[in-house]
Amino acid sequence: MPPAPSRTVLSFGVPVMLAAGIAAGIAAGIAAGAAGLPAAAPAGGEPAVRRATGRALGEPARIDAAAPSAPAAETALRAAFAEIREVERLVDPEGAEPGGLGALNRAAGGDPVSLDPRLADLLERAESYCTWSQGAHGPLAGRLLALWDGRSRPPASTLAAAAADAACDGLRLSGVHAQLAAGRRADLRGFAEGFAVDAAVEALRARGIVEGYVEIGLTRRGFGPGPGGEGWAVDLPVFPGLDRPLQRVLLRDQALAVASAVHRPLVVGGDRHAPWIDQRTGLPARGVLGVVAVSELAVDARALAASLFVLGNREGMLRAGVLEPRPAVLWLLGEAPGRPVLTHFSWSQVATAR
Repeated sequence: MPPAPSRTVLSFGVPVMLAAGIAAGIAAGIAAGAAGLPAAAPAGGEPAVRRATGRALGEPARIDAAAPSAPAAETALRAAFAEIREVERLVDPEGAEPGGLGALNRAAGGDPVSLDPRLADLLERAESYCTWSQGAHGPLAGRLLALWDGRSRPPASTLAAAAADAACDGLRLSGVHAQLAAGRRADLRGFAEGFAVDAAVEALRARGIVEGYVEIGLTRRGFGPGPGGEGWAVDLPVFPGLDRPLQRVLLRDQALAVASAVHRPLVVGGDRHAPWIDQRTGLPARGVLGVVAVSELAVDARALAASLFVLGNREGMLRAGVLEPRPAVLWLLGEAPGRPVLTHFSWSQVATAR
């Protein structure tokens, strides 16, 4: 995949300078270490690469860093995990962090609130995806997602009302100031993992790391040539209907995210549903087993995978075709336990292991 410009423009022509915003916000907040951070350990017999593991946003997390010395790598790894912890606090929809998402939700229907600049960047980006997907996936589905966390299927009328509250027009942003309409609730599922991965990458780079890898759940990003010199190897998960990973992808200055029907599914009334909700209808998406998206930034890969899972391959291909730079996308279509049908968009630009 050719190097992508720092300015990504969505189909409706509104440019969002996300990478610059992340870097500026991180520069002010990175700490060399923090209590309770995981200890670093050698990675896979490669002494120049050190690894730290832990959990973030409810998912397993891993960070690898290649550095001239173990102390330099460990300092960078601890800084990266500290940045992830900061992102976790900011995106908690019920959190007490000043300038965080919880503060915005508590002010719904009231005056604008001042947000942490990093969160303002993320909400702006999430709003862009809401508009691009025509409301299929955005940042205001808090009430809708809460309905699917219960034990019984929500009534149709309740779902319709919550889906209306998830519409893209419920949030007004002006710089770091945000105003949430009454009855709306922000939730950054489908965006936060990628944002945290990008934040960790920038934290590593701020510590002089020029080669590294960050993974949170099914969202990954690698920069530099990686241990084998061709990129950081990522095995795609074993999707329903398959008996082995579909491919091994090599990430070099790229990010990859997977949206899966079976990873942390919704279980309601004894039935299992994909965890990705079509925010236009209020219902879980159907007919897609998985989506893999590759882009320059992890926040985009994560948002694309979630959005394109909901949109499906037909509408998804049309919408992906207007993005610059173009992402690479792989859809696995069908219903478990049958073997999935594969369709793709620009997947030939993705490097895979021979």
